[in-house]
Amino acid sequence: MRIHASILVIFAAALAGCSSPAANVSQNVQPSPAVENTGTPSGAGAPSMAAAAEELIADLYKQHDAQKGPFFQTKDRARVDKYFTKPLADLIWNDAKTSEGQIGAIDFDPLYNAQDVEKKNFAVGKADLKDDTGTVPVTFSNFGTKQTVTFVMKRINDAWKIDDIRYSGGETLLKIFKANSGGSSTAASGEFEGKYTVGPTSCTVKPVKMAFEVRWAKGSGVEMFFYKDGNTFESEEDRSGGRNEFRFDDANYNSGTFVRTDGTTFTVKRAR
Repeated sequence: MRIHASILVIFAAALAGCSSPAANVSQNVQPSPAVENTGTPSGAGAPSMAAAAEELIADLYKQHDAQKGPFFQTKDRARVDKYFTKPLADLIWNDAKTSEGQIGAIDFDPLYNAQDVEKKNFAVGKADLKDDTGTVPVTFSNFGTKQTVTFVMKRINDAWKIDDIRYSGGETLLKIFKANSGGSSTAASGEFEGKYTVGPTSCTVKPVKMAFEVRWAKGSGVEMFFYKDGNTFESEEDRSGGRNEFRFDDANYNSGTFVRTDGTTFTVKRAR
């Protein structure tokens, strides 16, 4: 059977006028380039910058607790520069170098604001950043007392560094360095006062009325001593009735011997 040519022409025209359902679906789900590129650079970058600041603080505590932190060591300057801005890094490094293993400007644990640490409930808080500055809080309890240490942050070449550390009571690490610049003792010669090394540890002596408050960097915390005779100072009695003693070789109280209640002796030297 023959189909008339005019009928074929009309049928072809009708097909050309219809759109394919598959083509319509493809066009409807195709995302436009404008939709794919939505979002501002600041909106995308802010969370990652906050996370970077928090991670720096978390890593600092991790290394410090593992005895691999930047404080008090004199072998690796890069370990200090990794965490701190140059002004603070210079103070930390120079203090460690000049104190030569003795007591410098930092006579406590700078990350826990204490000389003895028994921490619980440790947490790095959320970073509060604005432009190139901000803060990161750290909370924990030490011997049952809640503590907050706040890290002042500064962005240097797209990397966050610590510019200062704030403690409760208004103290900061920079203020402590300024008050104890050079790590030298401010105590006058001839006074039982200032910073001393005692064997493998150290202490700070502060006159309090008729007594002397000895704050240990390690061990038993704070202990009260009293003048005994000559160049000797003795502690209060312990539970066994014994007393610790500082026995100095000179009237300026610069060097001598520390005698523990069990008879063990340690060399004592005033920190310079």
